[in-house]
Amino acid sequence: MKKHIINTLIAVLIVFSATAQIDRSQIPSSGPTPEVNLRDAKEFKLKNGLTVLVATDTKFPVVSWSLNLNNPPVFEGNKAGVQSLTGALLGKETLKSTKDEFAEKVDFLGASLSVTPNGGFGYCLTKYQEDVFSLFAEAAFETKFTQAELDFEKEQLIEGIKSGENSAAAIAQNVRGAVFYGKNHAAGEIITEETINNVSLEDVKQFYTDRFKPSNGFILFTGDITVKEVKTLLKKYMKGWESGSVSIPEYPPFEDVTTTEINFVDVPNAVQTELAVMSVSDLKMTDNDYHACLVANYILGGAFGSYLNMNLREKNGYTYGVRSSLGTARWYNSSFRVTTKVRNAVTDSAVVEVLKEIKRIKSEPVDNELLVNAKAKFLGNFILQSEDKTVAARRALSIKTNKLPEDFYKNYISSIDAVTVEDVQRVSRKYFSDENVRVVLVGKGSDVVDNLEKIEWNGKKLPIKFFDKDANSVEKPVFSKPLPEGLTAETVVKNYITAIGGEENLRSINSILVNAEVTIPGAPFKPKAIIKQMSPNKFSMELIAEGMGTLMKQKFNGENGYMEQQGRKVPMDDATLSSRKSTKGLFEELFMEPSSLKLESKTDIDGKDVYKIILTKDDKSSVRYYDVNTSYLVRTEETSEAQGQSITTVTDFSNYKELDGVMTPYTMKITTGPQSFIFETIETKLNEGVTGEDFK
Repeated sequence: MKKHIINTLIAVLIVFSATAQIDRSQIPSSGPTPEVNLRDAKEFKLKNGLTVLVATDTKFPVVSWSLNLNNPPVFEGNKAGVQSLTGALLGKETLKSTKDEFAEKVDFLGASLSVTPNGGFGYCLTKYQEDVFSLFAEAAFETKFTQAELDFEKEQLIEGIKSGENSAAAIAQNVRGAVFYGKNHAAGEIITEETINNVSLEDVKQFYTDRFKPSNGFILFTGDITVKEVKTLLKKYMKGWESGSVSIPEYPPFEDVTTTEINFVDVPNAVQTELAVMSVSDLKMTDNDYHACLVANYILGGAFGSYLNMNLREKNGYTYGVRSSLGTARWYNSSFRVTTKVRNAVTDSAVVEVLKEIKRIKSEPVDNELLVNAKAKFLGNFILQSEDKTVAARRALSIKTNKLPEDFYKNYISSIDAVTVEDVQRVSRKYFSDENVRVVLVGKGSDVVDNLEKIEWNGKKLPIKFFDKDANSVEKPVFSKPLPEGLTAETVVKNYITAIGGEENLRSINSILVNAEVTIPGAPFKPKAIIKQMSPNKFSMELIAEGMGTLMKQKFNGENGYMEQQGRKVPMDDATLSSRKSTKGLFEELFMEPSSLKLESKTDIDGKDVYKIILTKDDKSSVRYYDVNTSYLVRTEETSEAQGQSITTVTDFSNYKELDGVMTPYTMKITTGPQSFIFETIETKLNEGVTGEDFK
């Protein structure tokens, strides 16, 4: 029941070789650098200051437009969330149409529309361009802001925040910006339930009025539309839009730390660590270093074959993937950062390896063949994208918004091609740092902090600063609480047996039938799981989706077993059979030997105190957590090897309910790496509904 099923996709690569003889000991010489001729979009300006660009392309009978008001980021303060709420209300209900009526009009025309305080987007068939643009204008200029809709959107936003309260990934997203830029910066403030509740309907209306200004903005039309048609649309539907602009605020300063340090947020229920290495980047697209930086970052962590990914994923198996990025923010400095998710047990090692790879690209010249391949990737993508006139038009818009030279994209290929080994090392030393970076970690402190405190880098131990989930500085948390005197692992297990029904009652149960609904993140359906067990170790599970039949079937009859998918039956491997055969009953705790148990500590999960017990069985260890107050089992952690990598599976048990004197968990969440399944029990039966035929 706790076995996680992973589907493996096998990619088949077919390689065609040329008939000509090739000297593969020599790198082929480059041909002449190709030229990309950007067809400039037609440009004109309205009286209110809005710049209009039109890129006509009659290949397909569709048209799209993108409105970019070119607004600087804004600090929302104690009303953080007002921008999000304003955007959520725009285009929902208008002075002419109810929410449902407006949505029906857009759907009827097969169009896409969106409006935000900073611009908007529209897409439709050419023959409907006036109808859809009129709806776009209606959404942009005649939105009806209502208290009822604001209340609804507030609830949605707050619900999203609450759902991420215990998510390491969601917490990391907030904390990284807050500790890096500062909570008083537009890029660092955190939206909370309190700040959302501070937002009034008048705040939303005022925010829209203050931000929806045309004078610094651009609107880009692409597709099967002419300049004349664009002018007609704008004159008819935007003639009342008066000039105005948004001033650029003075952003508070921020800078790198003086020495590399760890910023740690403890999330006791985290099954892996969210890792980010961050430093300030003052790179701009207008800088001469820009193209060399693109190539250098690609080699360090911008591709599957990068330094970072080949080390942390391929060599060490610490993660499923790691990436680096080098930002070029326009309004204030951006960041250089490396981000990944790693197993708790290797968090300290992952930190060191990331710093090593940053130091490596700074200190060692890159291999010339690696450089050639990196440049080829950039050039190939750029040339392919240039075939699309829409992309060319967007580049023309980028030149405007980023104040780039007019020939920036015309010279893009030659600029990338000119990057040398020396250039990569030079810009790496300038923009990539391992000496004054923040290592922002969000994870389970009780598992990782002891080893983090031992890390030395450049001859110094890395200091650790602790923060809470809202990026407030705090003292080091207490990760292990004192255990009651005389308490043993055997006692904890016996208390669990008593709490869920007692030994006599549990031993009287010979079979269990569970019908459950399974939630698979990203899947458009919820399969049903039928799980059957019979004493001592028979097991059956079937996953069934409506309209799709049986997705997966797994059977074990006590001696042999198999898994079946898509009509293909595969016998259980020796390791799985051995594990199944060694199972002694339906309730594992009844058969645990005291010598196999170790009471490790008292800690907490989701704010509740739990006892952590190490179970050693067949020379393998797993971890089990029992609630201090209820004695229920709330979590297990098991580590296995797959394709050369260690994979930890975490199973959370909750929502215990009584049936025939036995307490069973009706909710089970199984997490393996980035994947998770949630089993919600619909029905449980004890000693009925199961026969020996079910395991054949």
